[in-house]
Amino acid sequence: MSYFEFIKSTDRYLKSVRVIKDYISFDMTFSKYWSITKKQTKDVEVIRNENSQEPDKLIVSFVTNFDEESINRVEQVINNIIKTNLEREEKEKLFKDKVQELKNIFEKQKLDNLKGLKFDLDEFSLMTSKTEENGQGTTERDGEIEIREEEESEETQTG
Repeated sequence: MSYFEFIKSTDRYLKSVRVIKDYISFDMTFSKYWSITKKQTKDVEVIRNENSQEPDKLIVSFVTNFDEESINRVEQVINNIIKTNLEREEKEKLFKDKVQELKNIFEKQKLDNLKGLKFDLDEFSLMTSKTEENGQGTTERDGEIEIREEEESEETQTG
């Protein structure tokens, strides 16, 4: 990925890029509710900083050696973190919307009609097991970005 493409794809989050002797730091502004795993940031130094201007945001610095391979790796890490968290936020919004739809159904329908309500869980189970196999499971968060170990699935352990 070219530097221009990286800047363009992260412009909502990129605060600054600093060269410090033999190192480079990409300073990103992320929601403090985002999740970053140690697995995602392997071989990259991650530093959290408070954001006094926006209390619901944190400035996260990704520091690595100043060489092409390391910089490309950091760009991939940052893009992956953004993609993963945006997808998680979208799923949470979709979940809330679907719960609201279900709530509306329960409010409008008679009890006898609701007793006949069925969900096709076999098809849903197939969809969720594929998602979990791809490593897109979710975990609880305590309201702040934290670098955490990710539980390993059987696929991660064997492949």
